[in-house]
Amino acid sequence: MCSALGRHEDAIRLVTRAKELDPLAHASDLGTELLRAGRYAEGLAEARRLLELEPSHTRAHSLVGWASVLLGRYEEGLAALERAAALSGGAAMFESQLGQAYAMAGRRDDARRILDRLREAAKTSSVSPYHFAYVHTGMGEADAAMDWLERAYAEREGAIYGIKGSFLFKDLHENPRFRALLGGRE
Repeated sequence: MCSALGRHEDAIRLVTRAKELDPLAHASDLGTELLRAGRYAEGLAEARRLLELEPSHTRAHSLVGWASVLLGRYEEGLAALERAAALSGGAAMFESQLGQAYAMAGRRDDARRILDRLREAAKTSSVSPYHFAYVHTGMGEADAAMDWLERAYAEREGAIYGIKGSFLFKDLHENPRFRALLGGRE
């Protein structure tokens, strides 16, 4: 919850303690918090440590991917995010984050294909509006991303409570609609 409030250093401290108490239950949490705090190299190292222990840990591959992308290492990052999506069996969360990263790396056609897959999946199962927002954010389509985030908020979908602390929506933080969604608090 601290990260959702933008209190990243408190979140890191608390997750570190939780991991000490129960390392298996909080395996990927520290890496996630490090990325949220903008400490990408540390997050990458933490995710790689986790992969040494558990090579098929989906979230660890995702963390390696995001840390790498955020450090400008797109090839390595995309490969790790593709692995996470494959390990997840095509789960919308991992697919949509891959779409966001594709867009950030200039692979807009790949990002559009993922949007198409999400739309198709939404015809027969639940796909959070939050996941569409990921891809649109990566493509620099702030209005479309905000439409989806506002819908996620209205429907109480996904991890909407954490958008303030999410590194995936960092590019939207100055957007007036994003600030309004936070209740004017940013």
